[in-house]
Amino acid sequence: MPEEIFVGSDNVFEDIGLPRPKETLAKAKLLLHIRTVIKNRGLKRKDAAKLLRISPKEFSSVMDGELLDEVTIGQLTDYLTALNEHIEITVRHAQGPAQLHVTLG
Repeated sequence: MPEEIFVGSDNVFEDIGLPRPKETLAKAKLLLHIRTVIKNRGLKRKDAAKLLRISPKEFSSVMDGELLDEVTIGQLTDYLTALNEHIEITVRHAQGPAQLHVTLG
């Protein structure tokens, strides 16, 4: 039997039918950036948790993506500022359906 190939969108969370896929993708991108910063700085989990002002257990759950549904974009931006990362939020009028878009650089 030939394999069926599914061509998805650019949002895997939408492809698998999760609720709020755009928000989940935005959180996943922010989380990936947080993980990258922590790795690039060579921070141990315990030290990173202290810097983010969360328990090591919560840190592990957040970083492993277990709390992606529960963690808010606000919490993730707080973690980024605790890591001394600059955050810029742009709001502009949409010429059609509004979008939630995260750009990392």
